[in-house]
Amino acid sequence: MTRLPDWLGTGSERRAKLFACLAVLSLAVTTVGVLAAPDQPRVTVNEESPENNTLVALQGYKHEGKAVELNPQGDIVWEYDDPHDVFDVEALGPDRVQVSSATEISDANCPEQYRNDGFSNCVRNSLAILNQTNNEVVWEYAWFDAELHEHELHDSDHYTVAGEDRWVMVDMGNDRVFAVNRDKEIQWQWNATDTYDRPDRMGPESDWTHMNDVDRLRPGVFQVSLRNFDTVVELHVENGSGPIDRGVSVEPVVGPNQFDGNSDMLYEQHNPDRIADDHLIVADSEHDRVVELNASGDVVWEFGGGATLKWPRDADRQPNGHTLVADSYNDRVVEVSDDGEIVWAVETGALPYEADRLPAEWSDGAHAEGSSDRPTATEANIPDGGQDSLLHRYFGFAVAISKYVLPAWVGNQVPWLAVAVVSLLGALIEGVRWRGLPIPRRG
Repeated sequence: MTRLPDWLGTGSERRAKLFACLAVLSLAVTTVGVLAAPDQPRVTVNEESPENNTLVALQGYKHEGKAVELNPQGDIVWEYDDPHDVFDVEALGPDRVQVSSATEISDANCPEQYRNDGFSNCVRNSLAILNQTNNEVVWEYAWFDAELHEHELHDSDHYTVAGEDRWVMVDMGNDRVFAVNRDKEIQWQWNATDTYDRPDRMGPESDWTHMNDVDRLRPGVFQVSLRNFDTVVELHVENGSGPIDRGVSVEPVVGPNQFDGNSDMLYEQHNPDRIADDHLIVADSEHDRVVELNASGDVVWEFGGGATLKWPRDADRQPNGHTLVADSYNDRVVEVSDDGEIVWAVETGALPYEADRLPAEWSDGAHAEGSSDRPTATEANIPDGGQDSLLHRYFGFAVAISKYVLPAWVGNQVPWLAVAVVSLLGALIEGVRWRGLPIPRRG
């Protein structure tokens, strides 16, 4: 049996010194972690470097959100940081991107209806089309809402009808989906209250549906993620000349199709993408994984778990069978190979929401939004990857919450800070016992 050094003493004296040593070690590790925390993105895994650049939407933790374009080495080659939070960035063509964002506005500068509404400040939601060369906003659709949290614009999708531009958006604060043309005229809209009954206990400003994604699948059909329903639905928009005479029917794709559904399949999902054979690839956020479902709703591929991913919010299948994932609470974007291994990862230094890989060249039909149509996991024989861990999941949650309260670079060190605090308390208690002082007790 190994004998401990004599200088440690015995009994309470030994325990006090051991606790103190552990506290010092933990604080040293925390200090090193803080000093090493990146203020710019950096590549941490480079087993298979991508050929093209990647667009990343950074929500951020405390108004440090921005849209960035990263090259394969992780360097920022373009950024747009005017909004507070950025949720979606999509390339529409060479030098042209659209950005879905939210900016908190002080009450004094809010429209009158939001100045004394019981909420601090208000939010300005914006869908902006930019020229990347100078970040000039060439077109914008914007609106105000009650507050930043749970009232943001999380996603927009561009499409055309008879050659004319359209944009469809998810309006989280008002629980609706609507589309506008270039003249900013509403073409159609659907309110969740048209189909579902809001619980009596929830008011109009409550986080009821938490709509966070919309994609046009084909003419007249739009896919929408109802996060708080754990459900993905299709909206079928009837023909008509305006929003009043256009009927919209709802068809559930997967999930319980009701508020607080507590589905075992999906749990507060983000960014579902429809790929070939009606498969669905989706960031199953609260389960800390990415899944691919077939047309029957069966899981045919999954990657993640608390030890691998923490609250992923975007997953895109690449043409080579890889999957690009915004691993949000790990503050990184990762690329998973068709062998189920992480082959490229870049730490973003902030909270990433969405990531898109740019095409090699802008030929007809090229795009950089969402997933490639194929391959599916079944046709490419992609193996599952990652593993779940309850311990990692709760540590990840604690770290993530801390970043909303503390600076992000401090939040990353929360586990070591916790060890240091507990060790210091232990050293204090054992030191009191060693010195023979009375320990205060509750009566």
